[in-house]
Amino acid sequence: MRTIFYHFILVGTFLYGMIFRAPALLFKKGRDAHNFARKVGTNWGKNLVWASGSKVKVIYENDCEREIKKIKETKEPVILISNHQSNLDIPTLLGYLPLDFAFIAKKEMKTWPLIGGWMKALNCIFLDRKNVRQGMKDMKNAMSKVKDGYSYVIFPEGSRTETGEVGEFKKGSFKLATDTKVRILPITISGTYAVQSKKSLKVKGNKNIKVIVDKPIDLTTLPIQEQKNIHKIVNDIIKDNLKKYKN
Repeated sequence: MRTIFYHFILVGTFLYGMIFRAPALLFKKGRDAHNFARKVGTNWGKNLVWASGSKVKVIYENDCEREIKKIKETKEPVILISNHQSNLDIPTLLGYLPLDFAFIAKKEMKTWPLIGGWMKALNCIFLDRKNVRQGMKDMKNAMSKVKDGYSYVIFPEGSRTETGEVGEFKKGSFKLATDTKVRILPITISGTYAVQSKKSLKVKGNKNIKVIVDKPIDLTTLPIQEQKNIHKIVNDIIKDNLKKYKN
């Protein structure tokens, strides 16, 4: 019953967005379009979490809540690095993480009905992983967006976890952070795998989802060797936080 209800809300919000929200994007450009898409995304995320029958708690590790509030107030661009447990990860982050951000996504999502248009308005970057030359152009575009003040979420495992555990992070996923030298924000998601795993469309309710935000990492203060191994350092932080807060 929970699965049917969840997918009913998923389809319902899709149709509502197409009829009542998408037309408004035609009259918005730049930051206005981004802010509108972000607001819609927040409501959409909370609606899907509600439909899943779950609750979300945001936890700040290492007393970083004040720093996160400062990032939000100053609109400092950051790169958010997160593990990837479920299809519910993106709605959870959009609905409950109190920062302004977009996503680095695979290029195929650019042509998805409604979702592709919404992601364009949000200023998401569509990365071509198969075409190296185009991929480099996409990355330059991303760097330009970061310099303009946009923050991005990256899932460096490359795909959703098969087991619920955190996989190894791809070093190339950190290029946007290492090239722009903006701060990295480690994000750990716990509990969404229990709601809906990659292997099934079934949705299980009454779960506790946690979003663990850790202290921002300033690459410019790290020794060269640690900068080169930043993918391993962040991977360890997220693994440790998942182990600590796993349901």
